Amino acid sequence: MRSMKTQIFGIYMEIVEKGDKVHILCEAKLEDGTVCYKNNEEKLLEFIVGEGKFFPAIENEMQGMKKGESKTMTLDPKQAFGQHKKDLVVEAPKDEFRSDSTLNVGSRVELEAKSGEPVQGTILEIKDDVFTIDFNHPLAGRTVIFSVTIMSVEKSQNPGK
Repeated sequence: MRSMKTQIFGIYMEIVEKGDKVHILCEAKLEDGTVCYKNNEEKLLEFIVGEGKFFPAIENEMQGMKKGESKTMTLDPKQAFGQHKKDLVVEAPKDEFRSDSTLNVGSRVELEAKSGEPVQGTILEIKDDVFTIDFNHPLAGRTVIFSVTIMSVEKSQNPGK
């Protein structure tokens, strides 16, 4: 399979296909306009389209875009950071935390899951001897609007894979 190119005014423009490495500018906003992520040209996001390392819905939408092209996409919670799960809001005894750290409502904490993996959460409430901690992603349950610009396309040696 040949890689796709479009000729405009004698210049060949690479078209993003599955398997291509892309570098993108990205801005993510909530529906109220709050910016929750924005990179710049010095910190471009780099990934291979179709590997699922970024948001699969965005990777799919990027296919067919050209270098320099921009697109805005709205991801519902399921496509973005998942639904908010009540069972990920738990109470943890205060004595499980270092006494030398000052923790407040809104503080991010890291604990070790039963699997041994680190998990991060946000303190929602502080009671006498326990913290209520939310281990959902901070944007779980939220619709996120992404604006992406393709800054470069490195064609795959195995297009379509």
